[in-house]
Amino acid sequence: MSKQVDTTKALTAGFLGTAAMTIVMYGLPVVGIAPMDIMAALGSVFPLKVSPYILGGLIHFSIGAVLGLIYAAFFHSWLPGPNWLRGALFSLLPWLFAIGLLSPSLQLAARTFGATSTVANPCAIANPCALKPSNPCAVRPSNPCAAPANPCAAKSANPCALVNPCAVKAPANPCAPQPANPCAPVSPAQGGIPPQALSFVVHLIYGVLLGALYRPRA
Repeated sequence: MSKQVDTTKALTAGFLGTAAMTIVMYGLPVVGIAPMDIMAALGSVFPLKVSPYILGGLIHFSIGAVLGLIYAAFFHSWLPGPNWLRGALFSLLPWLFAIGLLSPSLQLAARTFGATSTVANPCAIANPCALKPSNPCAVRPSNPCAAPANPCAAKSANPCALVNPCAVKAPANPCAPQPANPCAPVSPAQGGIPPQALSFVVHLIYGVLLGALYRPRA
């Protein structure tokens, strides 16, 4: 590693860039787009009895900080343009990995560590249609929508009929396959924006901040 590399500044710039992209990823619902739940996806790889957001957050921010160090050590000195552009160009590498190799990598890690959750799906934790303990529409004894204990069962006197999330109807049923479901296979993200494009935007934010904040030793 070059003596001009400032390790502390590189790690700090990577961490702050990751913080900015994370705020955008989880702030997408403000503009009507499903969040990119990368922390849950990363944390679900390991079958530990802790919240996937705790472990996933540590992994997510650690990766961002280490990428900052890699940028400072191997890319900053030869990438062209001003500092922000150098960081933006570098961000193409983690973006390409995210859209091409992240899903199979998480699936391989899940099989390796024996995790049972759907780690490759970044919507798994928040997806109301995923078959998991928190899914109100899953068919299980505690399912509030299962008959005969379902207070919203379809019947003429049912005051809940119009708001029953498990009733087979559209478009109000959040569990019915429809284009608006951001977690449906091979469907674009809610709002018509492809997930690859959203991933590019958040990685670009990371790279621009990384490049703008990092300075090598004089």
